[in-house]
Amino acid sequence: YVTYKKRYVGLFAIVLLNLATGFVWLTYSPVASAAQGYLNCDNNIVNLTSILYFVAYLVMSPASGWMFEKKGIKKSLLFGALIQLVGAWLRYFANFIESTPGNSGGRLALTLVGQVIAAGAQPFFLNVPPKFAAVWFSENGRTTATMIGSVSNAFAAAVAQLVIPAITTSPETMADSVLICAIIATVAVIPVFFMADRPPTPPSPSAAEALLETSEEPFWVSLKKVGKNRQFLILMFVFGTFVGFFNAFSSLIAQFSEPFGYTANDAGYFGAAMIIAGLVGAGIAGPVIDRNKQYKLLLKCMVPVATLFYIIFNFVVRKDMFIAIIVVSALLGLCSFAMLPVILELGVECTYPVTPSSSTSLLWASGQLFAVVFLLVLGALQD
Repeated sequence: YVTYKKRYVGLFAIVLLNLATGFVWLTYSPVASAAQGYLNCDNNIVNLTSILYFVAYLVMSPASGWMFEKKGIKKSLLFGALIQLVGAWLRYFANFIESTPGNSGGRLALTLVGQVIAAGAQPFFLNVPPKFAAVWFSENGRTTATMIGSVSNAFAAAVAQLVIPAITTSPETMADSVLICAIIATVAVIPVFFMADRPPTPPSPSAAEALLETSEEPFWVSLKKVGKNRQFLILMFVFGTFVGFFNAFSSLIAQFSEPFGYTANDAGYFGAAMIIAGLVGAGIAGPVIDRNKQYKLLLKCMVPVATLFYIIFNFVVRKDMFIAIIVVSALLGLCSFAMLPVILELGVECTYPVTPSSSTSLLWASGQLFAVVFLLVLGALQD
């Protein structure tokens, strides 16, 4: 069995696409005040730009699974990259429609249309890492590859919270931020053209089986099998709860901290703390799990600890507690990022021999569904 260097081109393409989708997702909510002035809307509409991302995932996730099965990884990623590109540029073109407090309809409508189209691309990038790793990597590198591909989305969300507030200082600069996001979405398309759909020969026995199974078993059949797996359903609830809350948390962290005197830039630093600690956590968890396969042990340790830090965060978000918020944000990132690849790989393991795209689709769908619920609840509580 041979591993091919071409696998790194595909992994880079997946990371870049996830980076782009993170920026498009979080263009507006980290700078809610500037977005309200730019779109002439209230805070609920700004939060809607995030909610639309999660709803679009639920709608498009089955389509992405079908495309992976029928068209392969490369063509599916290219399709997702292109609709993200179209949506991102539609949002920028909305800038040329005049918007006033009395007439905000045109710009706002086109922005939301572009957001929905771009959001439809997200499942193509979120669902693919375990499937790509199963086909291209050996057993000793599979969890690490899944970790890199999966964490890139959370990484992008954290980076966006740092960068977007830094470049969006007023409603007048909002258009520049939207343009930068459209350029990132455009650049992210390029590596997809250079990746290969599948290796010339399988890199491992499990990869050989994965290639065989994904070509023989229909996606919908796999989905039904996964839905009847009790252990997987428990895992899906855990994953959905934590990913959903993390996504809602990422979307609203600037709004949580603003009443206590913290700026959007401060919220960006909280996101940066999550990035650095999260990368450390994921960087440790991936290789360790590759070697010892102790998926359940890590989850049993990390889930209660992460829950504790969410509770603590509620008490440290106060005036003049900047350092404490940074520390808790870092610990949240450490636990949350470490769990992502572990749960995704455990989902593949506990549903074997079902194809990875089926388990991954359902896991991420549960996360997006919970994110919608948490965003609506947290938004209502803010009001």
